[in-house]
Amino acid sequence: MGRLTQPPFERVAISGLGLIGGSIALAVKRRWPAVHVTAIDRVDVIETALGLGAVDAGGDRLDHARGANLVILAAPVLQNVAALNALPQHLPEPALVTDVGSTKRTMADAAAKLPGHLRFIGGHPMAGLAVSGVEAARPDLFDGRPWFITGADQARESDVGALSQFVAGLGATPCHIDAAKHDRVLAYISHLPQLTVSALMHVVGRHAGAEGLAWAGRGLRDTTRLATSPASTWQDIVRTNPDHIAAAIDDLIATLQELRSDDSQAFDRVFDSAVRWKSVLDEN
Repeated sequence: MGRLTQPPFERVAISGLGLIGGSIALAVKRRWPAVHVTAIDRVDVIETALGLGAVDAGGDRLDHARGANLVILAAPVLQNVAALNALPQHLPEPALVTDVGSTKRTMADAAAKLPGHLRFIGGHPMAGLAVSGVEAARPDLFDGRPWFITGADQARESDVGALSQFVAGLGATPCHIDAAKHDRVLAYISHLPQLTVSALMHVVGRHAGAEGLAWAGRGLRDTTRLATSPASTWQDIVRTNPDHIAAAIDDLIATLQELRSDDSQAFDRVFDSAVRWKSVLDEN
């Protein structure tokens, strides 16, 4: 990866230094070591990030974002909404604000109420691990991964360009999409898989028990990799994308009902379709 001679933002503040926020900080330092990164989180989290060389300073109040050219909200969605609502009280100077949440419509609604000196463009990197916390952060987490940018059509062209350059500098590929389409598509490619895997592991564990799980093959282990994801993050996602997630769950239930029927044609149709779409997924 070639190095950019000039970073799009000289000072970056990240509110919420978990896996994603911490990985952004590390990726910034990998790409632009001179960029000043400030963390906003608990004191113990900031101490860990300082030890990792991910940030230069930090504190537990939004006031610490003062002076940043770019403010990144990297907590769970509803915490990001609360921080966005509070930002005008803490940031009197102009700044670009973005987020990394897995749903976009709720953030877009909150951003519409911001004063003019705070400009907002939504963001969502399609990257993650089945673990959480800044300790798991890694600088290459976003390499080659899509990073959705929403609300670009209502933002300054210069802001969109700077944020896109920043995202590309972290190794990701900027993808422009409107908030409504983002939430609809993500309900199927991200939210439904997580809820399904967690429900599956819950049911299997309750009925198979420790003895039965000891006999399980790699199929169950591979299928349930996401089952270690924390509930705290996903509760906000469900609460801020309820209509599309409900539709996706209904579609899955209807398909499972087909598989439990005596209709062999329906059974073949579902399995054949799964094979076809799996091949498409693996090509990407």
